[in-house]
Amino acid sequence: MMMTKINVILGSVREPSMGNRLFTYLKNNRLELEAENGIQLTFIKVGDYQLKPYNQPIPPLVTPEYPNNLPENAKQWVNDVSDADGVLILAPEYDYSIPGALKTALDYLAKGMDGKPVQVISYSMGKVGGLLGMMALLPVFQVLNMITLNHNLQLANIQKVFAEDGNFIPELAESEQVYYRNRIAQIIKNISHYSELLK
Repeated sequence: MMMTKINVILGSVREPSMGNRLFTYLKNNRLELEAENGIQLTFIKVGDYQLKPYNQPIPPLVTPEYPNNLPENAKQWVNDVSDADGVLILAPEYDYSIPGALKTALDYLAKGMDGKPVQVISYSMGKVGGLLGMMALLPVFQVLNMITLNHNLQLANIQKVFAEDGNFIPELAESEQVYYRNRIAQIIKNISHYSELLK
């Protein structure tokens, strides 16, 4: 059986992005996380695809030619994401909801994510950790027929946790570093387990 593949998707297109710190943390620890869970992690940034708001004549869920009718960059996005067995989305919260670029990217996915598990790490520079943005994602996952996993993680005050190089900031107490390291490892374990189970 082929190794289980998990896409880690950064849902922000801002430069610099606070989420890129978490994204880099995961990349820095990729080999350890892959070895612990017997998986392959692929790292994807929504911003790399230059997606325009969905403007095709027919919605993607009812398009017979999907995804072949899409522009090449959108088709590449759909193929890259749907190639994985499961998805971990790193999602910021903008104005209590989903970032526009992330919603646009999800609009293109349609049938490609049918039955695949999805886990979310939401984040913000405030105290709630992007909770409302994460909750706004749930009905989108539902209509895409994705399997939304429980025990998602909200990272509050992310600028006080990770530095730009993906390491914990020096001022972060050792006990807090252990907490975040373990919580993120548990998220990876969770999405890995269900991706293996459902593929």
